[in-house]
Amino acid sequence: MEGNSITKQNFEHLFREYYSRLYYFAYDFTEDMEVSKDIVSEVFTSIWNNKENIENDKVVGYLFVSVRNQALNYIKRQKQAGDYADFCGRVADEEGDEGLELIDERIAEMSSLIDKMPLRTKYILEECYFHHKKYKEVADVLEISTDGVKKHIVKALSMLRDHFNVKKDKSGVPES
Repeated sequence: MEGNSITKQNFEHLFREYYSRLYYFAYDFTEDMEVSKDIVSEVFTSIWNNKENIENDKVVGYLFVSVRNQALNYIKRQKQAGDYADFCGRVADEEGDEGLELIDERIAEMSSLIDKMPLRTKYILEECYFHHKKYKEVADVLEISTDGVKKHIVKALSMLRDHFNVKKDKSGVPES
C-alpha cells in the first residue's frame, strides 16, 4: 500500500490541479464563496492527514465525492437552521412577544439542565447535537464504543424529556 499512497509531490500536484475545480464544484451547491473555500480546504486537509490510507489512483474521485458530501451536509445544516428560524417566526407571529419569551425561558432552562448533567454525558450530547459530530467520532475521541455514546445520548434525552414532561405517541413522535 505504501508504494501506492500519496506523496508530498502528488499532493502538491493535486492541490494545484484540482483546487479551483473543487471550489467551483462546491460553490455550485453552496452558493457561498467562503463556505466553498472552507469545504475544499477541509477535504484537502483530510486527504493529507490520511495520505497513507488513500490510494493515489483513487484520490481524484475521493476529492469530488468528499467535496460533494461536505457541501450537502452544509446545505442540510442550513435548511435545519432555516426551518428552526421559520418555526420561531411562526411562534412569534402566533404568540407575540410572550411566545418569544417562552422560547427564551425554555432555552435557558434546557441549557441549565444540560449544565447539570454528568460531564461525559454533557460532552457527548453537545458534540453530537450542537457540533454535528457522528457517534463514531465522539466514541473515538473518548475511546469508548459507539454503544457507549448511544447510552449517554439516551440518558441525556431522557433527562430532558422527563424534565419537560414530553409525552410521545406510539410512533415515537412527541404529542402536541
